[in-house]
Amino acid sequence: MIRTVLLTALCCGLFVMAPAQAWQPEKPIEIVVPTTPGGGIDRTARLLQKIIQENALASVPVTVTNKPGGGGAVSLVYLNQQAGDGHVVAINSPNLIANDLNGRGSVKYRDVTPIANLFSEYTLIAVRADSPIKTGSDFINQLRKDPQSLAVSTPTTLGSVNHLAFALLGKAAGVDPRKLKAVVMGSGGDAVTALLGGHIDAHTGSMSSVVRLVQDGRVRVVGIFAPKRMSGPYAGTPTWTEQGYKALMDTWRGVIGPKGMTAAQIAWWDGVLAKVVTTPTWKEALEQNTWAANYLNSAQTRKQFEEEYADYRTILGDLGMLK
Repeated sequence: MIRTVLLTALCCGLFVMAPAQAWQPEKPIEIVVPTTPGGGIDRTARLLQKIIQENALASVPVTVTNKPGGGGAVSLVYLNQQAGDGHVVAINSPNLIANDLNGRGSVKYRDVTPIANLFSEYTLIAVRADSPIKTGSDFINQLRKDPQSLAVSTPTTLGSVNHLAFALLGKAAGVDPRKLKAVVMGSGGDAVTALLGGHIDAHTGSMSSVVRLVQDGRVRVVGIFAPKRMSGPYAGTPTWTEQGYKALMDTWRGVIGPKGMTAAQIAWWDGVLAKVVTTPTWKEALEQNTWAANYLNSAQTRKQFEEEYADYRTILGDLGMLK
């Protein structure tokens, strides 16, 4: 009799499958930063923290934790110690892919959970306003004379996206990338401090890392790794392509989670971050920092990782840094 009732109910559509249980954070959310405070990655984390809290997008507190070291390797180890925990995420950059290829660290890019790409910004090379290097041509000519004569910051490790940009430019100019004097810094903020203090000759980093110093006239940008001329404070700065050197480098910022996150946890973050990037505060930050809107959800970010893995493999091969 029971079997007959069940069959009748199924045939008549009386039973509806219950939706998967939605996930909600039950304890404080932690956003991990792979650099020291003050750089572009750190500012991204604190902006996310502010928007999530001010717009009540989460019912729990949001904290930011800095875990610098190894070009992001330390933060990745820490992140994956929280396997399956949707309360802990990290801000990431192309270093995630580069570190996988050059063998730095034990956590590979496929060992984490892609959550989102938030925005993109192009890399640049900047000097102090009083530097004898006035133009991109001055910079290139000095490297051609002696690749070791210019100490150039490349946060946050050898093989980072900043190092890759510097190497690309050297190769485009006919300079052996392996002979360039790349100086590792803990963050973009550390690099800019060293530049202003005269401890290095130039800085390779994100547009946001020096935008206010450009506006104040304390720093001069000699070239940007963008496909076309940028606007705002950089409207007068030529791209390296304009100057005759085919060198493009996009420094994106994204969010990753630990391995083993559930579909429900990923869906919660997809929903929250899709709201974050529509807020006036976020849009204002994009304009102020010269960030390019480029939001990708979890599935799209996973595809991006696969495509850039192939691109970075070529550059790191030129540097002799493939493992």
